[in-house]
Amino acid sequence: MSLLSVLFFIIIGGPVPSALAQRLPAGVVPDHYDIALTPELGTARFTGTERIAVTLEQPSRTITLNAAEITFESVAVTAGGRTQTARVTLDPAREQATFAVPASIAAGAAEIQIKYAGILNDQLRGLYLSKAKNRRYAVSQLEATDARRMFPSFDEPALKATFSLAATIDTGDHAISNGAVVADEAGPGPGKHTVKFAPTPRMSTYLVALAVGDFVCSSGSADGIPIRVCSTPDKKGQTGLALEAASEVMRYYDRYYSVKYPFKKLDIVAVPDFAAGAMENTAAIFYRETLLIADPKNASVRVRRDIASVLAHEMAHQWFGDLVTMRWWDDIWLNEGFATWMASKPLKAWKPEWHMDLEEVKSNQKAMAVDSLAATRPIRAKATTPPEINELFDAIAYEKGAAVLRMVESWVGEDAFRAGVNAYIDRFKYGNAAAEDFWGTLTSSTGKPVDRVMESFVDHPGVPLVDATLECAGGRGTARVAQESGGAATARGGGGPARHWTVPVCVAVPGGKTSCALATGGPAAIPLESCPGSVFANAGARGYYRVVTPPATLRRLAANVGSLAAPERLALIADEWALVLEGRHDIGSLLDAASGFTGEQSAAVVETLVTTLKTIGDNLTTPASRPAYDAWVLGLLTPTLDRLGWSAAPAEPDDTRDLRAWLVSGLGQTAGSLAVIEKSRALVLQELARPGSVESTLLNAAVTVAARHGDAALYDKYLARSNTATNPEEHYRYAFGLASFGDPVLVRRTMDYILSAQVRSQDVKRLIAALLENPDARKLSWPLVRDRWTEVQKKSGDLVYGGDTVVIGALGTFCDSRTRQDIARFFATHKVPDATRTLQQTLERIDRCAALLPAQPATLSTWLETRRAGGAGRR
Repeated sequence: MSLLSVLFFIIIGGPVPSALAQRLPAGVVPDHYDIALTPELGTARFTGTERIAVTLEQPSRTITLNAAEITFESVAVTAGGRTQTARVTLDPAREQATFAVPASIAAGAAEIQIKYAGILNDQLRGLYLSKAKNRRYAVSQLEATDARRMFPSFDEPALKATFSLAATIDTGDHAISNGAVVADEAGPGPGKHTVKFAPTPRMSTYLVALAVGDFVCSSGSADGIPIRVCSTPDKKGQTGLALEAASEVMRYYDRYYSVKYPFKKLDIVAVPDFAAGAMENTAAIFYRETLLIADPKNASVRVRRDIASVLAHEMAHQWFGDLVTMRWWDDIWLNEGFATWMASKPLKAWKPEWHMDLEEVKSNQKAMAVDSLAATRPIRAKATTPPEINELFDAIAYEKGAAVLRMVESWVGEDAFRAGVNAYIDRFKYGNAAAEDFWGTLTSSTGKPVDRVMESFVDHPGVPLVDATLECAGGRGTARVAQESGGAATARGGGGPARHWTVPVCVAVPGGKTSCALATGGPAAIPLESCPGSVFANAGARGYYRVVTPPATLRRLAANVGSLAAPERLALIADEWALVLEGRHDIGSLLDAASGFTGEQSAAVVETLVTTLKTIGDNLTTPASRPAYDAWVLGLLTPTLDRLGWSAAPAEPDDTRDLRAWLVSGLGQTAGSLAVIEKSRALVLQELARPGSVESTLLNAAVTVAARHGDAALYDKYLARSNTATNPEEHYRYAFGLASFGDPVLVRRTMDYILSAQVRSQDVKRLIAALLENPDARKLSWPLVRDRWTEVQKKSGDLVYGGDTVVIGALGTFCDSRTRQDIARFFATHKVPDATRTLQQTLERIDRCAALLPAQPATLSTWLETRRAGGAGRR
């Protein structure tokens, strides 16, 4: 959720910039917090008492810490047997409070005693108020800089301490925190009881957790560690999938790491309102319900995989982030990139049918799509203010961080990489680390120049571009690879110095072994065991770079695309579309490659293909070319759907179910197949009449296809079912389905619905994003959002997660300069501090798409005419 701060202190010439002043002054180090909280759910307030044991590194009359939306009743400081009452000075802009005492406090141990009060806010941050089933809950969400809203604290990640928490709550309610419950006593006062928790290990403030309400839990264990999955009472029967996944993940991690699970229990809690997807609080992970709760019998492949994936990610944080924590937010990738990289490992072992290697390649592509923009950033970048920190929880920290780790792991070998990771964890456990600590440990452990590779990717933005040529002599081949100066064209910017990364480039020969070389400033030669007809210079698509494949080679690959592994086929399509967007290749080259994918059996590859073809259809076809384009897409995708059929066999693999759904999406949304549209509507009506009668993975696709061509009667059915849904997937299936209707009257109804009391604040901007991404609603949806922006902000609140970045990112699907100018003008006067970079990226995406319009539609038309003249693509 936040990232980046390499501080530059100006020794000579001028004052310290104000942004730097948001860091706490050095000299006071916390050791332990005793915190007792009394949340009053009815009045949406809470009171607290706090004792903080600190060490002063030098004598001082003042102590400054973080506090936001806190009212202080009294503050005292005890040191050397003397207690002094402190005067409190607040600095709301810096979210700090300074305690001043009459006489200087000596260097050494001291204790701060505080009585204070706060609000259970409606912003889903700090200690906030959540509502469900006509009752209230208190829930914490403290990352990145919101612990200061729950308790006055030294709210910086390097200032680790231990914590002892107690909560006085209503009789009948339960409390969940980082430690196990060690006491539960009646009072003080009628109708109350006080729950005390075991002290935590040393950890950062943002990992403190508290949830209060009528939570109920399903219990299990793994390797002797108690595991509970908790929810509101009505959802308890839907926690089984999560409990099973958590147990499997725990057992895997305990085998992978030399340090076993470092805490005494694990609670996993689904809360009714949660801005983030999930939060890795030490031993008490909190979740949005939709990522944890599921119908045990009818959950779709996507939901089951997402639940397991997010669990694996958050549980990986118990090592990467909780046990070992970055020193400052500039290295947030040491948390998020590591956890993203690690999360697929236990799922590969547990559920090989989910093909997590392909999910990893999709993750790489998500990162590269952002990183090829001029408005990208390095993995490690400067951030000092809360908005700057919050904006760093993005695809660069998560997906690019993970992609670089996967590339290095593939290059040095899994066993060597694992040994280095374990050495790093063992060295820095219960402490803090920086990027250099990680890659230095890995360099020593593996004996390879990991530091050179990592530094070039962590501290420099952009995507390398690699050219590869094949030479053959005496039955053996040589792949000559060279890195283009500056990488992706849009990431180079104008006039900057040429840049090269240190890139491990790996080539696999069909049926042979993988060979690698480090590509830096000059060409590198990679000997091959044979002389294949062509090579794809990114074996297994594990590298974080794009391969520039000449059009002639691309046609040869397309004719024999089955020689590539599924991850390579996925990367081939993604790389080629990226080169089209960069203006290096034309749309004909991409469609030449895509033509080889008739009969593709991998769901993830078809997803990438269908998503790309939809974008082309939405933006680059004309009324004259659209019929031919639709016919070509029909010819590409229909044979596979015909072979699969519309009904899932009882033991059908998950990947086949996913494949069918993506084919239905492509044929119904992109190709406009009347047969697929009619069948989708029939399936939806069948499900609405007889819940549970349609396989859920297919149903999710059918709901969207039917909505794109739906009427008011179907809209009303979606709205009614979303309101009566019995599980999160069912609710969101139909709620987001509303955003897929294109009739202008229904688009306006959807906007009214989003801003109504029926929609939780956590969902407002995600639903708006879905509406903006609907090409049939696009022309109307942006004016509606723009004209009602004040209502949107009031309804959704100041959310750190899922806030303005989601809406502004969705605007990047537009493709015309007029809308681009309107968006830029609007946000010039409606500032979005947490989404400044996202806005730059959105405007750049629109520019990049609009730049295709002068030439590519005509190229597409010519390509289609040529195909039609040759008899290809007709049905």
